[in-house]
Amino acid sequence: MLRICGAVILAAVDWNFLRQRVHHLAAGMAQMGLKVLFVENTAVRSPRLSDLPRILQRLQVAFIRPADKCGEPVPENLAVYSPLAAPWPYNTAAVAWNYALLKRRVQRFLEEEKLRPEEVLLLTYLATPLVLHLIESFPWARVVYDVVSDPKQVEPRLAPFEGRLLRRADVTLFASATLLEQYRDHTKNPVLFRDGFNTELLEAEVEIPPDVARLPRPRLVYIGGINRKLWVEAIAALCEAVPHGSVILMGPVAHGEVVLPKLPNLHLLPPRRRYIELAGVLRAADVGLIPYRSDPYAGAMHPAKLNEYLVFGLPVVATATPELQRLAQEWPKVAVYLARTAKEFQEVTVKAISRCCTEAQVKNYTTISDNNWPQRVRNVFVILDCFGCKD
Repeated sequence: MLRICGAVILAAVDWNFLRQRVHHLAAGMAQMGLKVLFVENTAVRSPRLSDLPRILQRLQVAFIRPADKCGEPVPENLAVYSPLAAPWPYNTAAVAWNYALLKRRVQRFLEEEKLRPEEVLLLTYLATPLVLHLIESFPWARVVYDVVSDPKQVEPRLAPFEGRLLRRADVTLFASATLLEQYRDHTKNPVLFRDGFNTELLEAEVEIPPDVARLPRPRLVYIGGINRKLWVEAIAALCEAVPHGSVILMGPVAHGEVVLPKLPNLHLLPPRRRYIELAGVLRAADVGLIPYRSDPYAGAMHPAKLNEYLVFGLPVVATATPELQRLAQEWPKVAVYLARTAKEFQEVTVKAISRCCTEAQVKNYTTISDNNWPQRVRNVFVILDCFGCKD
């Protein structure tokens, strides 16, 4: 059996960003007893003006308050590293500076936790020159590349570096079957590894936030980044479908990437400070929304919010992206309603609101229980054992 006692996780987001699979995996490994170093985003592209809020937050975490004082609690056995990385991921001097910072912190982590690199998993969501340098610097127990979207759609310059990582990684996990199909032919040991379900949200005793409770029903809720993925025409159609209800978009806004319509029943709310607070929001919702553009970037994703909606038994109204069409085949038809046009969004929204989903909730609960995040984390190590052993 593969012996892994620690993990270095190179995330594509920060610890206090919207809770994603990297957070669940990191926290799950820490709860299993592994020592985990969570390295916040070191970037795949040069910064834009819209990135200024995140840059300021990074400076705040580095100089003023640690990550756990700014929002999401940090579990035992997990340390968050917010490197003051130079924001030019393809500049030779910047890469050298960032590598020196990151390697020094990783070495300190290994020394403090009394770990050998041969006992440590390196899990990366990035395929940048910096990541490749770090991979080559230590004899890691395993190198795992976790693909949740095609990063080349964000930064085409990543292509040659990702190609090297796909050949070097011991295992490459794919969050969606669509991504797996796209990558399979040029990937070493590709594995479909879908998101788990967080059943702890159901058990959380959290009140409905006042800014949600005051809004009229039916409440159609979207939780996630408000950015270029969103199909604005579909959002307008949703508002028309519930003229006396509420369409709620809750998450950080990427200014400059999306312009939302000004409609009386469209409500833009800030993200919750802590992930557990989503329980109150989802408990107050009537429908979960995924109004994505069906483009090569968003169309291949497995949206994490889908699993959060299903945990609460919400009917889901979503764009008929390639991946969501696959997933809809696996769930009762009364649970997921797909639309290809703005008009279809209106039609399926009326159906989702009017139909009872009790039967679907019962059927879904077994799948949800069998695929909770603790079980999915354990499955990672089963997968790693399947691809050989390093002692």
